[in-house]
Amino acid sequence: MKILKRISYVIVILITLLVQVSAPNQNVDAAAKTLRSMKNELAEKEAAYKKNKEEQAATKNEINNTTKKMNSIAQEKIDIEEEIDRLNEDIKNLNKEIIDMNKEIKDIINFYQLSTTGDSAEIEYFFEAKDFTDFIYRVAVAEQLSKYNKNKIIEYNKKITENEKKKKDLAQKKKDLSVKEAELESYATKQRSLLSKSQEGALSIEQEIAALKKTIDLYQNVYKCKLDETLEQCTAGKIPAGSVLYRPIVSGRVTSNYGKRSYKLNGRWVSDFHYGTDVSGAYKTKVFSSGNGVVAAVFKRSSCGGNMVYINHIIGGVKYCTAYYHLASYTVKVGQVVTPETVIGYQGGSRNEYWDGCSTGTHVHFSVSKGNWGTTYRSYSGFISKQINPRKVVNFPAVGGSFKNKYTKY
Repeated sequence: MKILKRISYVIVILITLLVQVSAPNQNVDAAAKTLRSMKNELAEKEAAYKKNKEEQAATKNEINNTTKKMNSIAQEKIDIEEEIDRLNEDIKNLNKEIIDMNKEIKDIINFYQLSTTGDSAEIEYFFEAKDFTDFIYRVAVAEQLSKYNKNKIIEYNKKITENEKKKKDLAQKKKDLSVKEAELESYATKQRSLLSKSQEGALSIEQEIAALKKTIDLYQNVYKCKLDETLEQCTAGKIPAGSVLYRPIVSGRVTSNYGKRSYKLNGRWVSDFHYGTDVSGAYKTKVFSSGNGVVAAVFKRSSCGGNMVYINHIIGGVKYCTAYYHLASYTVKVGQVVTPETVIGYQGGSRNEYWDGCSTGTHVHFSVSKGNWGTTYRSYSGFISKQINPRKVVNFPAVGGSFKNKYTKY
């Protein structure tokens, strides 16, 4: 009878320990913004432009130091993102183990038909034995079951404790990532004038002011946003949703990955952090929108990126913005609705495009950031602070690998 009481006690504990594990919630968008806040931001940019003209006369050493600092922050951000991915996978696996363990315990309880409300079922289990040998066998099984369940409790508690620690680690990593994103954005904002001539895709303050004016016009006159209505509210349902993002050109090859790299520029080796994936095809080949979306910004003949187009998307309920640099020309305008079949421009990057000082040859530089241009951020610094490796959402062959269409998986 003591054995049976111990088994009942174990079962009570096991049932008490059955828990439901929920997945962590993620939200990439910043605090709600309004048309009024956007206009205030424009006034601040215009004031900063007048005040900081002297920044244009930066030395080469200052530019190099700025670039190195940004590259360092970006690499730390990648390391944190990779750790977050690993922790998410660990938590997913632990959750599955806990669920499987719960099921196993329930199956054992159901199999032996043990009861925690009284002794009758327990007595019945033992005295239903056909003979004394069977009775001894059932007692032995009960002993083994009790020991097994005790070990299962220890293992179960260990899994739960480990899972909770992983969740805390994940929460801390997310905080660390937010700090690095803010640090990257702040640093790039302060060094805007330096970076616009040396960082691929970087915008001068004049370009940001011009783009912000177009964005305000879009939200005010096309989306009809009220002055104090949140931009999230007034744009709801106006960006066509999609389920996948595709490669931006039909055929070509991958020439450079996202992250740290070394390459030849104007005859000498340089090392930097590459904020995108480069794909190369024939000069002036068609460049398509990566998915359903709305054109958020266009920039003509930037000194380090050439003609550039930014497109907002909602893919699987998550907001993204894709960017396309080194276009020979673009064929879309801000506010235009696009699909994966929409030609947004033509591949450039040729050395004949003298205005673009950051291209080593014909290609399209393709970048992806979480969030939408206009609501989550409205500047290059904000865009790069939320950047992710394009391979996380778009399928590409390995660097050097070729592709013959936009859809085949590698």
